[in-house]
Amino acid sequence: MQLVKSQRKKCALLLTMIMCLNMIFSGCMLPLQKRHDYVRIYNAQGLFDLMYTALYSFEEDVYIETTSYDEFMNMWDELNDQFALHSAFRSKDVTLARRDLDGSCQIQMHMELNACGKAMQYLYAKNVKKYPTEDAEKVGEELLRIKSEIINDSQTEEEKVKAIHDYLITHCEYAVDGNVDIYASAYTLLTEGKAQCQGYSEAFAALCLLSGINCKVISGNSTFGFGEGAHAWCQVQVGYIWYHVDVTWDDPIPDVENLVRYDFYLKGDIMMKETHQWCPYFEECFTNYAA
Repeated sequence: MQLVKSQRKKCALLLTMIMCLNMIFSGCMLPLQKRHDYVRIYNAQGLFDLMYTALYSFEEDVYIETTSYDEFMNMWDELNDQFALHSAFRSKDVTLARRDLDGSCQIQMHMELNACGKAMQYLYAKNVKKYPTEDAEKVGEELLRIKSEIINDSQTEEEKVKAIHDYLITHCEYAVDGNVDIYASAYTLLTEGKAQCQGYSEAFAALCLLSGINCKVISGNSTFGFGEGAHAWCQVQVGYIWYHVDVTWDDPIPDVENLVRYDFYLKGDIMMKETHQWCPYFEECFTNYAA
C-alpha cells in the first residue's frame, strides 16, 4: 500500500505540470480576429465561465475583452494558482494574440483540442462535418461502441452514470508507471485500457455527455491517501443536482478483475473535501446521492 501511495504521489506531482495550461504568446502564429464578438470580463469567475463554455461547446477559440492585458493576466494567474485550468479535452498549450485599444485589450485565446476533444466536436457539438483526425476517429468509434454496449433508453440517469463508472473501472487500469504526457487523456484509456486521473475523467465525461447527462471534469488537489498533488475527477448532474464522481479512486490498485468501489461515487462537497481540494468556480454539490 505504501508503494502504491508513493507511485500515485509521483504521478500526481508530474500531473501538476500537465494539467496546468501553458501559455504561448504569439502575434503571427495566431492572427487576431478583428471582426469577432469579444466578450467583456471583469474577474476570474468571468474568465473561468467563458473558457468552460467554450470547452463544453468543443470550440477551440475564446474571444476576451478586458480593461488591460495586466488585468487579464491577474485573472489567469488566479485561476492557474488554484488548479482551475485543467487540460482535459485539450492540449496543455494555450496560444494568445492580443490587441491593445484605448481603454481595453482584446485577446484571442486558442486551445487546441486533443483526440477526445476533436471526437466530441463531431459526435456531440456537431460543429464539424467529419472527424478532424484519425486519432479522433479512433476515440469516437470506441466511445460509440461503449455507449451502445452499456447505455439504453430505459435506464434512469443514475443507472447510466453507474454503467459508465463501472465499465471504465472494469476495463481500465491505472497507469502507475506511465508517462503522464501520454496517460493524461482518454485516448490511451480507450485504445490501451490504461490511464491516469485526467484520462479516466475525460472518458467518463465524454460518455456521460454522449448519453445525455451533464458532466464536467474538475481539477484540484488530492490531499489524502493516494498521493498529494494535482488531481482530476468529475462532477455529474443527476436529477438536476450536481455530484462528485472520482472514477480513478474507485478503481483498485493493483487492478482486481471485476472489483468496483463506490467510495467516491455521487458524493457531495462535504464528503469530498475530506480528501480533495478545488477552487470555488466549479459547481456546488450539496449532498450525497440517495436512491
